[in-house]
Amino acid sequence: MQKVYIAGPDIFRVGWPDMARKIVTACELWGLEALLPIPANQSLDRHGVSGITVPGKTKDAVSVFELCMDMIRSCDALVANITPFRGDEPDAGTVFEIATAYALGKPVVAYTLDTRLTHERHAHNGSITANGALMCRSGFLVEQFGLSCNVMVAQACHAIVFGDAVSALFALKNLKITGGDHVETT
Repeated sequence: MQKVYIAGPDIFRVGWPDMARKIVTACELWGLEALLPIPANQSLDRHGVSGITVPGKTKDAVSVFELCMDMIRSCDALVANITPFRGDEPDAGTVFEIATAYALGKPVVAYTLDTRLTHERHAHNGSITANGALMCRSGFLVEQFGLSCNVMVAQACHAIVFGDAVSALFALKNLKITGGDHVETT
């Protein structure tokens, strides 16, 4: 059975258990095993959760990091939510997990609920330089490759799906990997 690590900020949703159950059900239906950073029956929004509902210690953060790294090392593939999180870009932890899986040679399928391209997300609060480049509100130039996320993240993914985790799992199940192809699908 192929093990799939589920990466993304969805674990921070109060409704994580419902979402996780849908992911687990889809995995079981397609003969996959979901590796979840937080068990499907738990929410981080409960009493005594270190780093969430009570201040955490460095050793707690190390434990979380090691748990996730162990799952990434043991998985056969990674599915990642790259929907903008707390701003205009994907969750930094998810980007790290994508990079780790890519470096380990594991296929990555990402998904996003935001259909805008990178430059479209930044256009609403940016400006144009004298040479025609888009500049974000922080003063940095924005790449315009027609991708849904930063070029480094996009190229580390074998596919990017506009949809939810179940859509990404379906894409992964049907993915034919031939020599590191990088595809953006809808």
